[in-house]
Amino acid sequence: MPEQNALHTIENENILLSFDAKGNLHSLTNKLTGHDYAGGKPVWRLYFQRDAVYDCEIVYPDKPPRIERTSDTMTLSWNDVTYQGKAMKIVVNVTVSVHADETYWSIHIANNEAEINVRECQFPLVGGIQIKPAQELLWSQHGGERIADIRTDVKRRHSAYMASDHLFVGMNTMYPGRGAATNCWVLADDTEGIYFGCHDASFTYTGHSFRLYGEDLESGFFRYPSIAAGQSATIENFIIAPYRGTWHAGVKRYRTWADSWYRHGKVPAWTADMNGWQRIILKHQYGEQHYRYDQLPQIHHDGMAAGINTLFMFGWWQGGMDNSNPEYVAADDLGGDKELAKGIKYFRDNGGNVILYSNGKLIDTTTKFYKEIGKRIAIKDMLGNEIHEVYRFRGRGTFYGNNADRTFAVACPSSEEWFKVLTGIVDTAKRIGCSGVFFDQIGMGDIACCDPTHGHPVPFMNIMQEKARLTERLRAYVKKADPDMAFGIEWLCDCTAQDVDFIHSLGGYCVATNDWAKTGEKPRSRGFIDFFRYLFPEIIVSDREIRDDTDIERRLNHAVQKGLHSDVEIYRCRKTIAETPHYQARMTETNKFRQRQSALLLRGTYIDTTGFTCDNPDIDARAFVNGDMMGVVICQSHKDSITAKIKAPGYVYSNTDGVGNAVTEKIAGDTIQVTVRKNDIAMLIFKRAV
Repeated sequence: MPEQNALHTIENENILLSFDAKGNLHSLTNKLTGHDYAGGKPVWRLYFQRDAVYDCEIVYPDKPPRIERTSDTMTLSWNDVTYQGKAMKIVVNVTVSVHADETYWSIHIANNEAEINVRECQFPLVGGIQIKPAQELLWSQHGGERIADIRTDVKRRHSAYMASDHLFVGMNTMYPGRGAATNCWVLADDTEGIYFGCHDASFTYTGHSFRLYGEDLESGFFRYPSIAAGQSATIENFIIAPYRGTWHAGVKRYRTWADSWYRHGKVPAWTADMNGWQRIILKHQYGEQHYRYDQLPQIHHDGMAAGINTLFMFGWWQGGMDNSNPEYVAADDLGGDKELAKGIKYFRDNGGNVILYSNGKLIDTTTKFYKEIGKRIAIKDMLGNEIHEVYRFRGRGTFYGNNADRTFAVACPSSEEWFKVLTGIVDTAKRIGCSGVFFDQIGMGDIACCDPTHGHPVPFMNIMQEKARLTERLRAYVKKADPDMAFGIEWLCDCTAQDVDFIHSLGGYCVATNDWAKTGEKPRSRGFIDFFRYLFPEIIVSDREIRDDTDIERRLNHAVQKGLHSDVEIYRCRKTIAETPHYQARMTETNKFRQRQSALLLRGTYIDTTGFTCDNPDIDARAFVNGDMMGVVICQSHKDSITAKIKAPGYVYSNTDGVGNAVTEKIAGDTIQVTVRKNDIAMLIFKRAV
């Protein structure tokens, strides 16, 4: 028997990792900083199903594992486990290795127990994780969130009477696309942190989990391998890395790995150069007409006055928005097919573009298509139920909203019949003269389809790999139809984003969580699109949620500073920007600035807060580079004026541009003192030193 206090250790110059004799993670130490993240807890849990009983939890057995190690690798082996005191024939082998500044984790599970299915594996786990007081959670939820106090945030996730909150409270998301846009996160402060990543190009659903057992915080992953009796599975490619530096030093390893599979084609010039679009619903779900086809010239005029030359055309078909999908035909009551094509031609003839909306997955259950085809190709859950989504728009009254929910089935992306529907939309866009085609919700992860007649594995945990293949095929079809036609989708997720020209984001990036206007403190936001923008800066992403004439300067400055293209959705897509004169005026000046500095703001590479320093944290500063040029974009909205010094090592200051009257003073060749008034936005432009 191994000694109960014995430690088993592997290490190098960067990391020390050790387990105790029971297999608990004793040390996970960054030797460069001295900080140990381990909490002395188990690194795995299993959950099985027996008949109709689910989520039966298997934890570490009393019998310790056999532990073997080499200079850089350790293997922990359990030949059986126990459940409620009874031995079960399930073999668990964990392998951990240390390389450079990373630890690599894999687990092999063999289910030799009759009549059960090992549905879930939670691994690797760092239980009782010892994070520093200033370390925050930065993860890719909807493109990015920054959670300053993770324990408090998890405590808010009580489920009322739905879950086992007396044991733990949990918070999780899932990659790809069921919340998480990338398969990684960090717990970070300004000097060090710990990186969690799954570097697996199969795009299998992978959970990102945080649990609180009392005050003990746990961070880790989960997968759903569904291992039947007599079967086994290896779950691997997990990276945990204590690192030194800012959060960028942690996550950049994800992009290094992603480059092994990530591709991104050439974006049409008009798409790269557009400031944004007006997103307008022509006819709504409940029948209200906002604009007829013969009013497209007026939409064009109102947008062009503010530097917006593109119409993102929603609700253009007979049924109206979120109604009768996918039966997309021109609406007779809006003017018919010829009038629609005429309005689009007006845009094209006058320097504008129209992007045609469709939904990439929803099937209205009242349609002929659903009854004849959709019911068969729809996603089913493991109980055989169709997955339904319900969207309820409403007008000024309450009758429709309370009595006529529009219900949609969800198309399985493995369906060739559905692919033909989507290519038919591309054909329509080309026929009526659109410059772009858009498929709503395609980047979103759906429940794993369990319909065995579809020909895919059940449950289909690689469904997003199929969606990635779908977007790849759609891109090829679009570019064959017209190389200059833009292809866009909604929802940020790296595996589907790689094949598109633009992404309509979910939003929330600039929603303030404090009453900054009243208190005068710097605005704070949970949204942190910086995360995705830093990892995948070449992907064109929109902002969202500026729907009226309030808080314009701060939110528009945020979009420019983060390199987001403007989504103009006045009164929830019911009016043009002419209805909001303050927004229109500010947008006009902002877009002139965008175009003057398009080489950096629209065609440059977003590098976040790297490459320069700012000595005043009360000011927001982000940078773009293009060739030998760097632009540092600064803004603030909470004080009358703020002064800061910006230093760009290896560069020489050239000039300043922006909206407002920022005052600059050259301190040295690479250092500028700048004073920014409330709501100003300025770009300090530097040229690489010779």
